Amino acid sequence: MSNLGQIPTDYKKFLDMFLHKYQAKENPVRSLFKNTNIDSADTTPEYVRLLQDYSAAKGFTSFDDPDLLADGARPQADSMGTEDATSTIKSYAKAYRLDRKLLKSSKSTIQSFIAEHALQKVQIIENQINRNLLTNMASNAGQTYTATGGTWSTTGDPVSDIIEAKQAFYDAAGGQAADFLLLNPNELGDIEKDNRFQSTDYVSTKQMETGTITPNPLGLKVVRDPAVTTGTFFMGVSGRFGEMMISENFDTTESDEGLAGKVHEIVFSYIDQYKLPRYLMYGTGI
Repeated sequence: MSNLGQIPTDYKKFLDMFLHKYQAKENPVRSLFKNTNIDSADTTPEYVRLLQDYSAAKGFTSFDDPDLLADGARPQADSMGTEDATSTIKSYAKAYRLDRKLLKSSKSTIQSFIAEHALQKVQIIENQINRNLLTNMASNAGQTYTATGGTWSTTGDPVSDIIEAKQAFYDAAGGQAADFLLLNPNELGDIEKDNRFQSTDYVSTKQMETGTITPNPLGLKVVRDPAVTTGTFFMGVSGRFGEMMISENFDTTESDEGLAGKVHEIVFSYIDQYKLPRYLMYGTGI
């Protein structure tokens, strides 16, 4: 952090510079959504959810079977299989005060402490957003899967479960293949200990030396997040099942409190919408 220079008089500018340089550029859960920016005055945007289910035998099952048409007759009109929905913007913020003696300090350790403290505040907000998103993903997923062979840490077979879930997903999504698998670190650890995910028969790198698994096993990007409930997983098509609309992306403000120091505030405001829930699966029993 030495390249940030001394803490300037404009403390807000310093923190903004730090957050831009050191804040993680990609949040694992948020990155699975389609991310867009919206106006901060938008509070309850309306949207339409497409609720049609798909089966390989019949196609989209929200539609009735095709009519046997008599001469001169017209087929019955089906609805589009949609519903109107609204979403409300959520804002999460943290604030902290810095003593005037800290602000006057030119010691690099103090600079690092202040910068690290700011990042910890950002991570607290991120963790809350993650928990919210995962709760909403579970309740809005259009597909479900239950493993029946036992948990992966006991008698379960991760390869079998993932392949079965992928195939079920493909059918119900109308021929769209899943591209990500979101796991708790416990279940990620289970597949890391499975030599089928380590084998150099699949790739040329040496997983046992690097502590990694085969890249994109079974065609899926594996994402870990400790907020995922252990024993569960999410599978889906990134950027398709939902949209995350951001109006304030860790915006910062500063207020002077005289000899007491300065108060710094960080806010993140967003809306999450689930327009194509059939492109998201929630699995249990692993």
